[in-house]
Amino acid sequence: MARIILFDIDMTLIRSRGAGRIALNRAFTTAFGIASATDGISFDGRTDRAIFSEIIALHGLGPDPESAFRRVTQDYLKGLSDSLTEHQGVALPGVEELLPLLQGSHGAIGLATGNMRAGAQTKLAHYGLWEWFSGGGFGDATPIRAELVAAGIRDMAAVLGVDADPRDTIVIGDTPLDVEAAQKAGARSLGVATGSHTSEALRSSGADWVFEDLSDTAAVMKVLAS
Repeated sequence: MARIILFDIDMTLIRSRGAGRIALNRAFTTAFGIASATDGISFDGRTDRAIFSEIIALHGLGPDPESAFRRVTQDYLKGLSDSLTEHQGVALPGVEELLPLLQGSHGAIGLATGNMRAGAQTKLAHYGLWEWFSGGGFGDATPIRAELVAAGIRDMAAVLGVDADPRDTIVIGDTPLDVEAAQKAGARSLGVATGSHTSEALRSSGADWVFEDLSDTAAVMKVLAS
């Protein structure tokens, strides 16, 4: 059986100490002169498409929202690397030990992240983690997280040369929205309480397994092989 493992990024693999939010605020200031554009905007478990589009609508940046999205995306990606350097985040416990073990197992590891692909690459490359991932589902095109999970399953199945079967996929994330997206896509989920949601909240949302973090690599590997 070929197992597919899909990871969320922010607060699952890394803690960037707000670098993405800061880069996005700067991008809206550069592109449209709007200060603190992300105030009151929830980021947890959401896609970049949903977040950017909400801010664009909130500030009435029409008449062409898609053009506004492209413009702010360009400025966001230009500034993201500098923001990551300034805020000195970290890879979360167990991540750097787990990924090499997974790459040596029978399957494929990819991403199911709300980050757009270029943003995901910039973030993970900053922490030396991008090399472990061969694709996945990203938040460029859709505001719906279940759709990017489904896209990640298809992408990783193509890498493995097998039919896409959600039942052979485990999604790892830190929010109930990650769990919900996995369920809607027909996959199982492993919740990690490394973000703003407790272990109990992740269990209540329906996660198949819950860990405080990924530091017990033997226990995590046992789950991911099940």
